Amino acid sequence: MARRTKEDAVATRNALLDAAEQVFLAQGVSQSSLAAIAKQAGATRGAVYWHFKDKLDLFNAMIDRVTMPLDQVMYGGVGQFAGAAPLPRMCRVMYLLLNGLVTDDRIRRVFTIMMHRVEFVGELAALQIRHTSSLNDFTRQLALDFAAVAEQEGLTLNYPPQLLATGLRSLLDGLMHSWLMGVEGFDLEKDGFAAIQVYLVGAGLPQAAVRAAFEEALSVPSPLPGAARVPCGYMDR
Repeated sequence: MARRTKEDAVATRNALLDAAEQVFLAQGVSQSSLAAIAKQAGATRGAVYWHFKDKLDLFNAMIDRVTMPLDQVMYGGVGQFAGAAPLPRMCRVMYLLLNGLVTDDRIRRVFTIMMHRVEFVGELAALQIRHTSSLNDFTRQLALDFAAVAEQEGLTLNYPPQLLATGLRSLLDGLMHSWLMGVEGFDLEKDGFAAIQVYLVGAGLPQAAVRAAFEEALSVPSPLPGAARVPCGYMDR
């Protein structure tokens, strides 16, 4: 009986997280109530408070359900690309982010909520600290990879690694924002990969090395559901 109760609790928690995705997406985070989320999940408001302290706790759990697996397969030191050379690893990160948005409904919903349905005010002000910290960590890792690529390839980058990392993160952010807003005539994977490759070559990386790194990165099947092989970018044209 205890085992069944534990399984039921896990199922209820997941149902609440699923409902939060739907309600936050439809109404925006600040306009969503825990009562509405409970109703969407077919649960009681008491069930919400059994699993989560408040709306902020529920929101963070919803984000963690998507970002923690992504972090593990990208920079968490586990998965198929753990220990890869820096340039293929960078390209793998770009692939997982863009391909994940296109092929995984949950990733797409959660990123849409984070980018377009949150106001960092009131009880949600703490989310901005988390968001900024995550972006800073990601940028630092990109800067380390740019420096490692330069050392490995024996070349001088056209700009400092930190500046290149900030630019690449901003490019990714812009690509994802635009695609999630529904910009017409824009293929996030094909056009996104092309833009990233143009950026990396402009940063001072050899075109042949960039192409080879993308081919290596895309040759490893994505651990995300629904992922498919896509053209490498402008170098395939």
